Amino acid sequence: MGIKKYYSNKDNTITNAFEANLITRGTGSNMGAADVLEAFVIHGQTSASIDAANAEQSRIIIQFPINSIQSDISSGVLPADTGSIKFHLNLYNAPHGSSTPEDFTLDLKMLSQSWTEGRGLDMDNYSDLGVSNWVSASSGVSWASEGGSALTGLNTSASVSFDTGLGNISIDVSEQVYKWLDTTDNYGFLVRFPDSAVSGSDSLYTKKFFGRTSEFYHYQPTIEARWDSARKDNRGNFYISSSVAPAADNLNTLYLYNVIRGQLTNIPGLTNNELMVELYSGSTAPAGNALTVISSAGSSVSAVTGGLLVENGNTITGVYTASFASTSSLETIFDVWHTGSGVSRTEFYTGSYEPLSVGTTDLLYDTVYLTTITNLEDNYKKGQKPKLRVFVRDKDWSPNIYTVANAAIETTTVEDAYYSIHRSIDNLDIIPFGTGSSNNNFSRLSYDVSGNYFELDTSCLEPGYMYGIKFAYYLQGEYREQPEVFKFKIEEDDV
Repeated sequence: MGIKKYYSNKDNTITNAFEANLITRGTGSNMGAADVLEAFVIHGQTSASIDAANAEQSRIIIQFPINSIQSDISSGVLPADTGSIKFHLNLYNAPHGSSTPEDFTLDLKMLSQSWTEGRGLDMDNYSDLGVSNWVSASSGVSWASEGGSALTGLNTSASVSFDTGLGNISIDVSEQVYKWLDTTDNYGFLVRFPDSAVSGSDSLYTKKFFGRTSEFYHYQPTIEARWDSARKDNRGNFYISSSVAPAADNLNTLYLYNVIRGQLTNIPGLTNNELMVELYSGSTAPAGNALTVISSAGSSVSAVTGGLLVENGNTITGVYTASFASTSSLETIFDVWHTGSGVSRTEFYTGSYEPLSVGTTDLLYDTVYLTTITNLEDNYKKGQKPKLRVFVRDKDWSPNIYTVANAAIETTTVEDAYYSIHRSIDNLDIIPFGTGSSNNNFSRLSYDVSGNYFELDTSCLEPGYMYGIKFAYYLQGEYREQPEVFKFKIEEDDV
């Protein structure tokens, strides 16, 4: 599961708007404990707010625990290769009874000062004084620029456009998060209307988002880390090299899992954790000389080098891989993993696979699949991470009597498959389909000889609700959402 959510650790709304008396500005007010965040620009409510210099404004300041992201990178929870992660900021619209703006833009800027959240609540009369506020970042410390001081320079800001005042913010803030992870101090974001709106004449009232203290768990502000965590073990779908397939599609990867007493363990005594892999013909066991294969570099060789799996910069204990192409069309091929040669040869594992052929056709088949999850439980506790197995077969599969009586039904491996999770009561997307490079393919399914699978991380799900899992497959140039829905519940926390 290539997604992890980080909830904001402080937020606040700051304003220079007039109080109800239309005389006094609420520049000293604090709304750090309110469950809603607000941004607006008001022109001409009084003669003192008719020009840009005096326009009434409300802005949002919000911070996220970048230290937790750094810790998760260091511990291997997130990829060590941070360039493989995309970070998305999510702020969710908070419905209200006031007017809403249309056709507007909000700017997101990196704050340049530390600030105090405060405990104020009053977002109507601005009666709760405290810091942070419009003029002060913390007790005794003013903002370098009233209304929140922001960094300037490359990749320190972003913007998001809205057609109506009912939209959410879901925007890539990877560049900004990388700056915080590198050398820039993390003071969070300033969310505000741009200078062009402030200097204009149209009022933009009012855009509200749910804050971190909202009772609505899934609407609280988050930064999502997204990465492609899918493993692609081609032992069950190893395709013979073909001239009609691109070179990348002719390359296959085999996995070796060294499991000792139930635990993945590195093979001891290997030089640089490397193994050699050779392929052999045979009916029940390897026979004859090693077959010629094509290495990932494009060379014809009799053996390829395998090593520990590296996923986004993290070396995975006990999992070895080797990638190559093969033109052999034998019914069964044996893969032998070893070190040395002659009398010094030590063999560690012998596996097998049945190669498949890539072919052309004059007919484009409209493939329809039936899908099920073979080991889904009815209930889970928050924090569990079950590995769910996905069984897929052709809808028109028609077995003969022998197959039904004597053989296990084989699953079909879908190489480009994705899952989503929604809350059943209102169809709220908790984890959308992470399709395409813009999403880093964060919900793509892994596969091995037993078919597709994925890890369900329940840590981002609120207890007490039913959730549904759906799948989408990339078929014939388009993503096709499958009709099946698989439901489970997150149990209430023990009191």
